Amino acid sequence: MTPTDTNNAQFAKDKHPINSGTQTLISSNEGKPTAFQESISGFVSGSAVSTVKTLVKFPLDTATVRLQMPNTQFTIQNLPALFAGSFDGITAPLVSNIPGGAIFFAVKDATKSLLKESGLGLPKWALTSLAVGAALPPYWLIRNPSEVVKTRLQVGAEGYYEGMSTIDAFQQALNSRNSTMAGVSELYQGFNENVLYGFPADIIKFVAYDYLTGGKGKNGVSPVDGAVYGALATAMAQLVTTPLDVVRNRIMAEVSNDGDDSKSEADASNSTKLSYVDRLSKIAKEEGVQELFAGSSPRIAKAMLSGAIQFATYEETKQKMSEFFIKR
Repeated sequence: MTPTDTNNAQFAKDKHPINSGTQTLISSNEGKPTAFQESISGFVSGSAVSTVKTLVKFPLDTATVRLQMPNTQFTIQNLPALFAGSFDGITAPLVSNIPGGAIFFAVKDATKSLLKESGLGLPKWALTSLAVGAALPPYWLIRNPSEVVKTRLQVGAEGYYEGMSTIDAFQQALNSRNSTMAGVSELYQGFNENVLYGFPADIIKFVAYDYLTGGKGKNGVSPVDGAVYGALATAMAQLVTTPLDVVRNRIMAEVSNDGDDSKSEADASNSTKLSYVDRLSKIAKEEGVQELFAGSSPRIAKAMLSGAIQFATYEETKQKMSEFFIKR
């Protein structure tokens, strides 16, 4: 090497000093993804998970919702009728679940990564709980309108019919109230219940998954193992939270109609002012405790399928994204 080359190399080294501990938004020299990278990989993984899950589990979701309605005409013994029109309303959740799932995992993974780096020393279950709690509100902010329309199409709620287009269903929800703002609120019916349902359901699912995998996470779980453990964890979470699911689906299926004079004002207000606990108690007293677990069979089947797909797809995508960022 000539003296000139040596001087140039030294100048370049001084100008861009190498620090093995330096971590930027897009690269990490410690072999670990940054919080920003976790957010990006979570966004991509969430998109992949939501797409596959929505397409595969939708018929079972339709069967579950139909069985959970009060005075339902559907039964598990009449499967052809139960699954007839199983994909009614799929367009709306397919469109919203992709960005919704992407946002959920992006926020969850970024929050969890930041909390780990904060030095608070929180246990893993607390990290998961806080991360899920942060991710649920924006997730349901995106997903709730499509979930309301989907549920009403699945059960054939008043004003909704088999074969109804997604656009017509949204217009039906918006036009059922006397003002635009009231129509928008109709699409967010059940928002609080969805968040309250999602918190224990997701906490149980992710904590159980961490326990089953021994806390290995994306670096030590194969897609096959992720599918098996994910199926078990999700089935457990969905079984425990079935009563909450029954209530939220009934709330979203309730159609408000400001122009319907046949329904007394007292009845209309009573149905909307009941709290989550009041509704659970009302169903148990008037219909029996067993109705709080209506639709459990297709729900557990859906949960196992959904969990297997979610964690297998999630782990595989996260691994690939982590490898990509570490190489950079």
